[in-house]
Amino acid sequence: MRSISDYTISMFSDSGTFAQDARSNLENRYSSIIENNEKFSRKLVSYQANRQEIVHNWFRYKEGFSSALVAAFIDEFGLEHESLIMDPFMGSGTTSLVAQRKGISTVGFDILPVSKLSFDVKIHAPLYDLQELQKLLTVIRHIDISGCAPLNYNSLSITRGAFPAKTESEICVLSKWISDSSFSKEAKDLARFAIMSLLEEISFTRKDGQYLRWDIRSEKAIVSNQRRLAKGRPLIKTILNKGELPTLKERLILLLPQMIDDIEIVQRELQGVRKSSHNLLFGSVLFELPKYPSDSVDCVITSPPYCNRYDYTRTYALELAYLGVDDERIRNMRQDLLTCTVENKSKIKELQSFYESIDAADRFNEIMRAVNENNAFQEVLLSLYKRSRIGQINNTGVIRMVEGYFTELAFVFRELHRVCKSGAHVVFVNDNVRYAGEVVPVDFISTSFAQSFGFTPLKVYVLPQTKGNSSQQMKKFGQVRLRKSITVWKK
Repeated sequence: MRSISDYTISMFSDSGTFAQDARSNLENRYSSIIENNEKFSRKLVSYQANRQEIVHNWFRYKEGFSSALVAAFIDEFGLEHESLIMDPFMGSGTTSLVAQRKGISTVGFDILPVSKLSFDVKIHAPLYDLQELQKLLTVIRHIDISGCAPLNYNSLSITRGAFPAKTESEICVLSKWISDSSFSKEAKDLARFAIMSLLEEISFTRKDGQYLRWDIRSEKAIVSNQRRLAKGRPLIKTILNKGELPTLKERLILLLPQMIDDIEIVQRELQGVRKSSHNLLFGSVLFELPKYPSDSVDCVITSPPYCNRYDYTRTYALELAYLGVDDERIRNMRQDLLTCTVENKSKIKELQSFYESIDAADRFNEIMRAVNENNAFQEVLLSLYKRSRIGQINNTGVIRMVEGYFTELAFVFRELHRVCKSGAHVVFVNDNVRYAGEVVPVDFISTSFAQSFGFTPLKVYVLPQTKGNSSQQMKKFGQVRLRKSITVWKK
């Protein structure tokens, strides 16, 4: 087992170029609660472990964590039927699904329609009418869409051309048939969800980090290469060729039986388990959490978007377009999400007006004081500004992103302290990052904010596998091993 010193950092600013004392002080302050526990791995804090889990594996939500991670903390904290678990960043609903099988109630928040449909469909597993679902499957098997008139497919500017024309028509026809059918809303939602979960597989795209990667045969890639050739530039280097794309119907009639089998297993497993309630409050956690009742939550288990420039509205653009989201709504949604992209603008004025409207201006001022007085956070911002002035940051949106990310998380941490009962535990999974040679210790800065609002830091579980840097960073500033952490606090 690696020693704790393998997970601590001695040089936060490359070559000691800018101030790093505040970050070093944090490192010294919290290094004593670092624990390398082998039961936690990168697999457990990502979607990977859910690939073999029924219901959880219906939709590939790459940013989610595993059911095993949630179950481990539920057991560790001794949570029981009367407990209430909160997930401020619900994602695909992993926390709620695990709790449901243990008879524990949950509440969560999310702003993505993809998450809402995923949650609604999965959490309903104990209540589906299996006979109805079998009938739905039988009818879909016999639908003949070959002679159907083509329908206009809803695309976003960033997803146009993602499917062959024949596939677009197939998606439209099957979706319209489901919508017009006499099946229950729950059965229709399940079928829509199944289609949504297959979109990437039947498209010319693949999720790749913060963007969609395009097949060389797609119109987008072809047109882009034609333009590059016309300008005397080299062709796009790509090896993505997904081979023959399956039809939606052939994949749908393979997926639905698996989903029905999973539902049958869940219904059998939940016999005798106490019923629990599960609610997704659809909207931004920044504006919904402050309205939630105080002293009502027994535990928080969550993973926020990381401070890594990943844009969920681009990653899940295919799915959002399918659910009817247009370009204007995408832009608004991108701004409303927790700041984690270079395109986000400050939400401070909006938050101030909101807190004043709910008669909580004092709480707003308290949070902003904590933000302005957090030495490590301010040191990071100042160092990044200085890096920008000497031309080492080519997009100043990175600075705005880091500033917005921690400021908004501070609001979440403060509100979590308010809604948690005394003795409640809070679990946050997150990644440390590095920009322009400046290490941003996300886990320790977050913990320092949480402590300033009254939480007691208990553990910082570090994964055995540390994270490397981007090739661009290593070329300019060398390599630094970054922690991937699970922070645990208690009220």
